[in-house]
Amino acid sequence: MTRYSRITATVALIILHTKESSGFSPTATRYVDCNPVERIPTTLSNSNRIIDIVDVVDDEPCLIGDNTVASCDAVNDALSISTSIALPRGTQTKLSATTNLGKCICGAGSFALPHVFLKEGVIGGTLAMTICAFLAMNTMQSINKSRFLAVEDEPLMSPPTSYVELTKLALGERTSKVVFSLTLAASLGVCSTYIVFVGQTLASLSADAMSGNIVHIVAPNIDETTWEMITAATVFPLSLVRNYGVFAFTSALGVTAVLGGIFVTLAYGVIVDPGGGIMEALSAISELKMWPDSFSDAFGGSFGTIAYLFCVNFLTFPIINSMKDARNDYDGAVSSAVAVIWTVNALFAIICLGFYGEETQDLVLQNLDNGPYLSALKILLCVDLLFTFPVVFSSGRQILENLLIDGNQKEEDEE
Repeated sequence: MTRYSRITATVALIILHTKESSGFSPTATRYVDCNPVERIPTTLSNSNRIIDIVDVVDDEPCLIGDNTVASCDAVNDALSISTSIALPRGTQTKLSATTNLGKCICGAGSFALPHVFLKEGVIGGTLAMTICAFLAMNTMQSINKSRFLAVEDEPLMSPPTSYVELTKLALGERTSKVVFSLTLAASLGVCSTYIVFVGQTLASLSADAMSGNIVHIVAPNIDETTWEMITAATVFPLSLVRNYGVFAFTSALGVTAVLGGIFVTLAYGVIVDPGGGIMEALSAISELKMWPDSFSDAFGGSFGTIAYLFCVNFLTFPIINSMKDARNDYDGAVSSAVAVIWTVNALFAIICLGFYGEETQDLVLQNLDNGPYLSALKILLCVDLLFTFPVVFSSGRQILENLLIDGNQKEEDEE
């Protein structure tokens, strides 16, 4: 089709749409049998889709007359021209996505891993953690691939931007409602536990006059409920952030806090209890069991901790949506994040197990005596959770906003 034909087709469609909106009815028309025509959307959605979902006009043939175009080909060509406009895409790099994913995975759960290795054995725990990490990596990568497969036959649609949208395309409306409820519950439930944990931890520090920690010096004897309210007020502005460049910065702070906590724990083991250095701890590992005593010990009582650490799939969509080129970069970001977190956590768990052996507690911080080391560790964990909150909360916020926006758009369409 020539350039002039394309221009003519586009102008004709605009005229047709204008007259149709005003109630114009052609006086003399004749019909040409052709495939269903898709109306060109007059507005673009403010979501991160490439174009808004267009209306499919079933059983409405092309019209030939003074106010119409002469062929279906012209309609399709004009449609392809008008839908070539793309909305702004994500801005975050592969490194930024890796940092955010790493923050989602690592956290307070890392300090429960030494006890997991105690129950499952050194080799058994390492194997279990490897399996979980591998499954988490592959399923997160599969989610990204499934986004593009879901719209493979719909070239005018951009990939889904949430678990709910992907489920709706793959399994239908009813199943997507179940996924919506579960994802929202997971996001808000985890965030609620963060607020409670931080409130309890800060309350314990505030009441601890013996260690001389900074929380007690600045805010002595403040009760748990007040600390929870302060925590909620602190994370509220963070939860409103939509720029994942900011999230990358807060995630880096959170990762630093976790690494600081790991360093404090190892320093306590090397210097204070039991002392003797890293090499002595590693030499003690050979005296520990390598495999679990029973299947129930391996999976019934401890495997869930590892799964909880790595299975952060419901948090991946906001990170995917924030990337410049998620199709090509996301898989590499996932692999890098999982590999680094697996390495750090496996070494940490094994060394701590060498320190405390059969005395290893459910949370290794319970092996630390009350004092500056424990106080520093608790403060670092609180900092970590504060900076993890916005990333976890964004998943539930996104699907809830999409639901409200879609509902408002449907009401406007009905009016």
